[in-house]
Amino acid sequence: MKVLFVDDEDDIRELIEFAIMTEEDIEPTFAASGFDAIAAMETQSFDVIMLDVMMPPPDGMEVLRCARANADLDDTKIVMCTAKTSAEAEKTFRALGADHILHKPFKPLKLADFIRSIV
Repeated sequence: MKVLFVDDEDDIRELIEFAIMTEEDIEPTFAASGFDAIAAMETQSFDVIMLDVMMPPPDGMEVLRCARANADLDDTKIVMCTAKTSAEAEKTFRALGADHILHKPFKPLKLADFIRSIV
C-alpha cells in the first residue's frame, strides 16, 4: 500500500522511515512540507496520507483541505498526527475530512500495524 508521510521535522520522518523500512507491504513517500505534500498528491495516488498538523503554512489542515478537494483521493484514508488532544480539535479535523487522528507521541514500531488496521 502507498503511504504519504508528511512532517516538517527531519527526525520524525527518519524515525518513521526506520520503523517501516522492513515492511514489505508499505511503500512510503515522505514530504517535508505542506507544499511537498500537495505536489505529491497531484502526481501520485495514495492509500493513506499521514499529516502532521503543526507545520509552517500550508499546515496539515490546509493540506487536508486540498486532499479532500481532490476527487482522485476520495478513497484515501487521511490520518492527522497531532499533540492536540482536545475534543474540539478532533471535531475540526473530522469536519474537514480526516478519517483518523493519531496522537503524538506515538509508538513508531506500532505504526505499520496501525496503518494496516485502517485500510
